[in-house]
Amino acid sequence: MLGVVLIIWAVYKVGKIFDVFADRYTIVTLLPNVAGLREGALVSLAGQRVGKVEEIDFIPMPRKRGGNHLVLKLEVGEVAREQIRTDSRALVRAQGVLGDKFIDISPGTLRGRPLQAGDTIAAEMTMDIEQFLVKASDAMDRANGIVTDLQQITGGLARGEGTMGALLRDDALYARMIGTTTELNTLLAQINRGDGALTRLIRDPDLYHRMVSAVTRVDSLGGLVLYGRGTISSLLRSDSMYNGLAGLATKADVAAGEFITLMQKVNRSDGTMNKMLTDPRLFDEFLKSVIDLQAMIADVRQNPKKYVPEVNVKVF
Repeated sequence: MLGVVLIIWAVYKVGKIFDVFADRYTIVTLLPNVAGLREGALVSLAGQRVGKVEEIDFIPMPRKRGGNHLVLKLEVGEVAREQIRTDSRALVRAQGVLGDKFIDISPGTLRGRPLQAGDTIAAEMTMDIEQFLVKASDAMDRANGIVTDLQQITGGLARGEGTMGALLRDDALYARMIGTTTELNTLLAQINRGDGALTRLIRDPDLYHRMVSAVTRVDSLGGLVLYGRGTISSLLRSDSMYNGLAGLATKADVAAGEFITLMQKVNRSDGTMNKMLTDPRLFDEFLKSVIDLQAMIADVRQNPKKYVPEVNVKVF
């Protein structure tokens, strides 16, 4: 009898530890990859055991959404119903670095309602050890490339290549830089001690006041140009002058068009002006006519009676 009692007590304690006799309800989550998670795996809430993974199955092809391929049914104890809400998330985690995978559910807040039996809880994928190793390998490759580049740069500097290498190894360049710095210090000292233009620009307040006065005058001139009554102000603000200039430009365009039409007519091969410009015979005849006309006028002046007709008057 004592042995039976001990067995019953042990079964009770084990069942209590593993929530064998607890009331449970089932919720669902969807994942693209379980990453080694198995049926019967632990389901925890904020790190506390609350259930187990009851079933893992493939989603039928017509019902796949968002890249998820697997549906997981989670048996969760009733004691956690108020903590698992619509804003909770299910994460696939590992117990240690290489331990077994389990589902860890984050507690919800008052903004979400408690999930009921059959509801779906949103899932998030965490980086597993394989993904971590892949990313670490990529980072190491990039680091090796950076180290190689740095070795090439530092090797060139050590050999005295380039300007930086010359600065590190060439004493003559260093001496030149020292000489240039010395000359610059001397020049600055002369500027501070002397009475030249640069010294006055730096130390003479009267020059500053003159520059301010000149700027003020320029500003006043700009105000007169913008808001005055002169020609320049009218050009800037008056639309009538602009319209007049636009009309003048239009008339100039019309006149230019008429002139082009006239020149086209002149350039026609059958026109009189074109023949006068291009036909030498017409020019010779015209010149001959002018000469004959001049000769006739001269003859009329010398012998006017020759060109006066005789008038006979008869009286009946």
